[in-house]
Amino acid sequence: MKRLGGVVLVAAVGCTPLDVERRTERGPLIRTYSQEKALNERIPFATTQVQWPRLTLAFSSADICRAEEHGEYAEDVISTHYSRGAASAVSMGGIFTVLGGTLLAGRTWFSDSPNRTAIDERGRYGASSRDVATGWGLGLLIVGVPAVVAGIVQLNRSGETRETRKADELLSLREVPCQAKPVDGVVELAGGEGPQPPPRLTLNGALVLTADEIRELSFVGLALDGMPVTLQEEDFDRLETFRTCATLLASPVDPQTLAGEARTQPDRLRMKRELARSCAQLPGAPTQPLLDAIEGALGSTAL
Repeated sequence: MKRLGGVVLVAAVGCTPLDVERRTERGPLIRTYSQEKALNERIPFATTQVQWPRLTLAFSSADICRAEEHGEYAEDVISTHYSRGAASAVSMGGIFTVLGGTLLAGRTWFSDSPNRTAIDERGRYGASSRDVATGWGLGLLIVGVPAVVAGIVQLNRSGETRETRKADELLSLREVPCQAKPVDGVVELAGGEGPQPPPRLTLNGALVLTADEIRELSFVGLALDGMPVTLQEEDFDRLETFRTCATLLASPVDPQTLAGEARTQPDRLRMKRELARSCAQLPGAPTQPLLDAIEGALGSTAL
């Protein structure tokens, strides 16, 4: 029976849940990968290409794709299992067990004579000192031994476990045009000051504007068959640079005028130099005569 009781006690303690703390430690990067998902929102786009003095707008109908960049890592999940009261249970249970065992082992030290100072209703004397010591010893053992066993089992079950797994992290997310197809239609140059320029038809999905034409046109946006056209940032910047340079490079280079500007408005001339340098990024743009003249005018004022 004692063995059965011990087995039942250990089994009961073993089923007691432990407190768990988990932490995650990231390991090295295993790989990166990209994936695209179409949003089924086809809209018109335009790209720009420059070969001075012409600007070509290429129109296409494209879907919007959500481009995701993912990183795959190895990570360790570390679980710490512990019982908050296991150590105190072993400590207090050990004290109770020692005290109980001492009382039982030394019960012969106590008198076996009944306590004649106390008597109950039936005329029986009180328990002897030996009986009291035996009762306390048994009680302390009943409390202490299970506490010690429970604490030891809980301490043995405590510890750390480590699980390695793969983890995925979203590194970047952007929406880009995809599945593009060239389209033709009627292009409207809209949003500028004054009367709106007449609509123009594309040819093979493209519309060509010369520097002379775009200098006379006032518009801030494009529409294809009535739908707003989207330009990527680099295409929009190239369009605006072409429009600026179409005006800047239209004037003849006059060294005397530039020399006067260098004396009276040097900051304005330096700004014009920066604009000319940006125009030099356009293929075929004739910027070198203007740059040479500006450098000469600024150099003469520095002497």
